[in-house]
Amino acid sequence: MWKQHSSHVVLGLYCHVPCSVLLIYSAFVNFMLLAVHRLRIPFPGIELPMMMPKEKPPITVVGDVGGRIAIIVDDIIDDVDGFVAAAEILKERGAYKIYVMATHGLLSADAPCLIEESAINEVVVTNTIPHEVQKLQCPKIKTVDVSMILSEAIRRIHNGESMSYLFRNITVDD
Repeated sequence: MWKQHSSHVVLGLYCHVPCSVLLIYSAFVNFMLLAVHRLRIPFPGIELPMMMPKEKPPITVVGDVGGRIAIIVDDIIDDVDGFVAAAEILKERGAYKIYVMATHGLLSADAPCLIEESAINEVVVTNTIPHEVQKLQCPKIKTVDVSMILSEAIRRIHNGESMSYLFRNITVDD
């Protein structure tokens, strides 16, 4: 569900930003290719090879990021060190805005302070996990309410209705 829902969030930002300045970064290669294809966004990205849990992969920037908005996409944001490091590299290479988008915002321990002091402009997470305390500590953290889409998904599953409707007929404004 994240891959479909995240494309709606990215599409919302894309509608307000010319594609010549927008780049998508994700450890999920399939998501990056989906964004490139559906939204016609340039392909340069950060290469983050899949590693064992808690193992830190090397960060490699692929392509020119100068003068562009970078969006880093992941499923969970907990320990933010990797996101902060990626943002610093993107900023050094010329990205002028850096967003992080994740489905689940665990945001443990010192995450709000690290985000606040980093080159990250905004972190967008859903409300699948409460993080009100973290939002008070860091105004860069924003929340997307997914309660309506989750309740509609549960209703559709319970009634044996199509789930694909949710991904085809929900607008960016929903």
